[in-house]
Amino acid sequence: MEKGFRIEVKCHYDAWWRYNVAMMCGCFDADDRRTDFVSTASDVADVGANLTVRPDGIPDRSRITLETPPCDHALLYVYIIPHTLPTDNDIDNTRPFDIEIRIFSEGHLLHSEKRKINQWSGASIELKIKK
Repeated sequence: MEKGFRIEVKCHYDAWWRYNVAMMCGCFDADDRRTDFVSTASDVADVGANLTVRPDGIPDRSRITLETPPCDHALLYVYIIPHTLPTDNDIDNTRPFDIEIRIFSEGHLLHSEKRKINQWSGASIELKIKK
């Protein structure tokens, strides 16, 4: 039986709580027809909240996961959206931080990549996934 994909976004940046994360994935068959669409979100606060400290009670967000139904290939979008901007304007103190995107199928790692995320603008990432 054809399997889907498991997609993970991992981050260990101490101010990761300042970002909402949305993942959306279109699933396609071998003829490139869309067969499904799945999404997940990990929201901490409304954009513009400008929180001064990490909110109490938010779950561990070091790994955010999305699973697709069986498909031949997929098109993934990851949006990292700051809801609270850095309070420091010094470039050395607001350098980009790392995330890792890992894609699995049938328990096997197919793809892994690290991305630098701008603390001010977040990121929009598009990846084509193929077995």
